[in-house]
Amino acid sequence: MEAGGKFVFDDEFQEMEKKMALSQEPEEEEEEDVSNDLLIPESYKTNSQKEEHLLEIAENFQRQYLLLHPDRKPLLLYPVNEYGVRKFVSTTLRPTETGLWELQSWQECSSLVADFLSLQPLEQPTQVCVSDRPAVDRALQPTQLFSPTAVLRSQEATSFESSTLLCSLLLGLNYDAYVVSGYAVREMCLLDLRLQQCPLLDTKAKSDQGETSDQPQKKYGVKCSMELRSRFLLDQEKKKLDAEAAAILEKELQEEKSTNLPDPLQGFRVHCWVLVLSGRRSIEENFFIDPLTGCSYPTVHDSFQGIESLWNPFNYYVNRQDCSSGCKDMKFDLENSTEWEPVLHDGVSQQQLIQAVHRRMENRFIGRPTSELEEDFPRKFFLMRSWVSRIGITRKELQTRFPGGKKVTRYRKAMLERFSSTVTNDGLISRLTTYQDLSCTEVAGVKEWYKHRSDSLEEREFNQLENSTTERFKSGRTFDLLFHAWKPVDSGTEREMRFHRPEQDGLERIVVSPQAIEQSFKYRDDFLYLRQIFFREGGMIPPPYSAENGQETTLENLNVLKVVERFHRNPSKPVNEDVAQRVFLVPEMKTELLYHLMDHRTIPSRKSLKRIEDDEPITDSMFSFFLVDQAEEPPGPLTWYRLVKYLIREEENIALQIKASLVEMETIVECRKQEEKELEVFSSPLEEVMACREKWEEELTSKEEALILHRLGMDVMVPYLARLGNSESLTPEEATSFCLGCSEAFKEKLKRHTDFLQRNLEAVIETQAEENDSRSHSHDPMMSQEEAELACHLCWDKKFHISAAQRRLDRHMERLEEKHEAFMVKLQQNPLLSSHFNH
Repeated sequence: MEAGGKFVFDDEFQEMEKKMALSQEPEEEEEEDVSNDLLIPESYKTNSQKEEHLLEIAENFQRQYLLLHPDRKPLLLYPVNEYGVRKFVSTTLRPTETGLWELQSWQECSSLVADFLSLQPLEQPTQVCVSDRPAVDRALQPTQLFSPTAVLRSQEATSFESSTLLCSLLLGLNYDAYVVSGYAVREMCLLDLRLQQCPLLDTKAKSDQGETSDQPQKKYGVKCSMELRSRFLLDQEKKKLDAEAAAILEKELQEEKSTNLPDPLQGFRVHCWVLVLSGRRSIEENFFIDPLTGCSYPTVHDSFQGIESLWNPFNYYVNRQDCSSGCKDMKFDLENSTEWEPVLHDGVSQQQLIQAVHRRMENRFIGRPTSELEEDFPRKFFLMRSWVSRIGITRKELQTRFPGGKKVTRYRKAMLERFSSTVTNDGLISRLTTYQDLSCTEVAGVKEWYKHRSDSLEEREFNQLENSTTERFKSGRTFDLLFHAWKPVDSGTEREMRFHRPEQDGLERIVVSPQAIEQSFKYRDDFLYLRQIFFREGGMIPPPYSAENGQETTLENLNVLKVVERFHRNPSKPVNEDVAQRVFLVPEMKTELLYHLMDHRTIPSRKSLKRIEDDEPITDSMFSFFLVDQAEEPPGPLTWYRLVKYLIREEENIALQIKASLVEMETIVECRKQEEKELEVFSSPLEEVMACREKWEEELTSKEEALILHRLGMDVMVPYLARLGNSESLTPEEATSFCLGCSEAFKEKLKRHTDFLQRNLEAVIETQAEENDSRSHSHDPMMSQEEAELACHLCWDKKFHISAAQRRLDRHMERLEEKHEAFMVKLQQNPLLSSHFNH
């Protein structure tokens, strides 16, 4: 919500929508007997007088439409619901706010609908209305459209039912949403994504491209030495690679054309999607949402090939524009009768309702009395409230998400499997399998995503082509391990590990192979950032390394051939004393030092010295040096001696560090094996908090209902027991009369409690409206960001209270029959009546 008064207008608009719906509720529903209000509401199985009148209007419009436009298909005006009852399609929309913080935007709602429902294709892909009758009677044979509540129970839906559910959720979030009936391409109608690239692969490619592009290029840096290679040969090699890639691509395109033949029903396949118009919830441009994938598209997208009609809870609009070029030239000014024909000409449109809200807010601001709904819209037709009960989505359903806990989607050369956390025991939530061929027979790699594991594993990737395995962890686990990859190589295994421990040794990355070790460091006090260890022909001596066999830990004992270390510039040292690279040549017992470049110099200073023993005399043949600054005094024998002793100690420390690193790697590998055996999966902290809260609310509600039922039962039985006096037994006639009287009285008590909950809900709504009114009067255009956020939080709290009151009322309505049966069982167990009912 925007800062300022934006949320005030949204709440005011929702308040008027609710008042209009309540004002048009049929009297028959208010006078219903509680005994007939079972788990299935009566509105699902019957029609009120106003609904019948609305169906007559729709039938008349359908007949005139088919008479004037015999070349067009019948409109979806009054499909039958799951109980075979015809309903006007606009009343099937049920604007609902779930009250879940995970469903507060169109992206989240569309993703949930796409994941939660599985597609049920249309029986006839080119027709909305299925009929074997002549064209004159087509208006009397509608198709079937299940309610959103039935769709949520079965988790199966057509594109029309998925769009109805999604539009209902978006309307509850104050989006200007419409259900669209039209035509689309075959792949969209059948949810065939085999020609599309997997979004996860696109994300990976973009991230790799971003990493390469983030490297800064220095304009005046030192240029690398030129590679002495023929440019002609490089061009020829590039042309050869491009030709091979083009040949492979051409082969794949030919294979795709052979397997995907042209659609004979192109332009005639019926599809349903959702339109979101701009102007509300900070939406700047109109866009479509495909409920089957949850993706958004611009209104000019080629996948949408035409529109027959669209509708919202206020009216039904028939398209009068030319769709020969698809939806590219389509205009969505629904108030323009030359472009859109409404079914209810005297109905109140959403735009008129918004204007009425503006007038009411202006009247309140200047102190004028607020006009009633009928005065705002004289002699207008108000579309009645939806016959669908409140759409309830529990947190358990939100966690399960997929039908059966699993959903499989096939893309081009890839297959994506998504799992619910309730069906896997290792925390697996997604698995992406990539293939080398279009027929998806040769696996190229498998990538898996995990959550809430005890070993903090988040990703695991198997590369079948390179025979490598990669694991990625979240920060904070043992050894501060973030990345672990390994693959078999000649004479051993190559492993790579990445860490984040700047406070310890600063090790960031280590790659260990049988022939070499490479370590990368960061944030070290000695400014070391790279160390490379190369081994002799026999390769690295495997750990454990110890001094129990009488051998010291030296580079020679580790079979090291050469050690290369590189350092960043240390500002606290002079340039001629700051080493940039240090190389230990173990067989030659020699060390080479390369210093950092001095200012305005192109070559660095160098020193080379040979390792000496304690009793060996120092000679000039053991040392060599090159000083860039000729004015610098050459080092003397004592300086050379101290430098040699320092390098000997450094060489010993390097040997110990290499040994410690290898032992640590082996320990990590063994630890990973043990963690896989003792794996545990935890729920997220937020889920635990919400589960505890729901459990507490459930227990509190159950205790409250039990207490209310006990009081109601006692209040009902007391008058009848008083009439019987001190009778110890009853005749069959008296027992039957007693039961019938208590049953009717209990029903009346339940009805009164229902009215109490309904009044409580209306009171909460009215309180929010009054607070919104006061905020609109005290609105400051210079409101700070903190004040705006506080106002939004207060508004959210009120919406939560409304949602809680609504859930309490719905729970009571759903359990009416259960409460009545429980009371009758308890009544028949009374000592006065048990003898008459036990047999």
